[in-house]
Amino acid sequence: MNKFISLEERNRIAKALRQNEGPLLAPSIDEAVDGKIPFSAMEKGLTIRFPFVDGMRVGGRYQVALHSLDLLAMFGQGGAIEEEGRDVTVEVPPERALLFQWYDAVLYYFYSEFEDPTSPSTPLAFEGQLYPPCVDEAVDGVIPLSVQSQGVNLRLRVTSSFTPGALVSVYWWGSSADACFVKHLTIGAGPVEDLLVPVEPAYLTSIKYGSVRIIYTVQSTTGTVISRPLRLEVAGDLTVPEPLFWIRGNYPNLLPPDGSDIISGRIKTQGMSAGDVVVLMLSIFGMGFVRRFPVRESDINGGEILYEVPVSYLPLGTKVAIWSIVDRLAGTAAGSPDLELVVFPDS
Repeated sequence: MNKFISLEERNRIAKALRQNEGPLLAPSIDEAVDGKIPFSAMEKGLTIRFPFVDGMRVGGRYQVALHSLDLLAMFGQGGAIEEEGRDVTVEVPPERALLFQWYDAVLYYFYSEFEDPTSPSTPLAFEGQLYPPCVDEAVDGVIPLSVQSQGVNLRLRVTSSFTPGALVSVYWWGSSADACFVKHLTIGAGPVEDLLVPVEPAYLTSIKYGSVRIIYTVQSTTGTVISRPLRLEVAGDLTVPEPLFWIRGNYPNLLPPDGSDIISGRIKTQGMSAGDVVVLMLSIFGMGFVRRFPVRESDINGGEILYEVPVSYLPLGTKVAIWSIVDRLAGTAAGSPDLELVVFPDS
């Protein structure tokens, strides 16, 4: 006979039924060493493993999930438990394992018959034939202004591909024709260390507000391998004058609040001095807007100047460009990067 019960009674019964459910344990990869997956193991395929715990049964359904932190590499597979009391294993074929080269990833699984079906996750780091290039002085993907006049060090981290006699070719592309170079090196005999390629200031100062892309190849008797590319921004004297309501991305969107006839934002005072005048400019519907803000000591201490620009109408799809120039007390001027946006509704 069916019987309706209260929430309290439901929770009591559910708790009693769960008493035999052991907590799910974190999965692992057999070939991992201290959380790192060697490239040599990826070439042969990997074995995902998780323990059989109390409450599981033969025929119980599971789903394993392995994905990189940026979700660019993924592997998933479902199945049913086949044997009581024995670890469950899932094979990752080499062609799928190799997709995870140089990615940081997480591994976990679901067991559908538990009320809390998600296991703890396991962090993993996958190796590759070559490390991506790196610039020692870069911070959060940006080469700071403070190091550009000294130059930087491009580092190629040593891997098993750096064999004696191998030929290394480095390609540095800057967003100006004069900021590009190609260099070739050979690996000598003896212990192999990271390769350091000094990058002179001339390859940086000419592309303030620009970017660089770096890629390198290693050629040996076993063939040629190519690194993943690295892209870095190159800082300038000033920052872009940001609106307060916008979405970053390849196609930035301006999000003015409903009914607003004001574009509001902030100008960071990086690269300015008290007594300068920062000139904010906007282009909307092909019309120019200019606002001048004297830079005060309090603005420097606060790190920013807030602005508001009244506009008559901002329909969906309107293109807005924002930039600024600092008119310096010393008689010189410096420009900021520009920001182009498209008006998009906020709801």
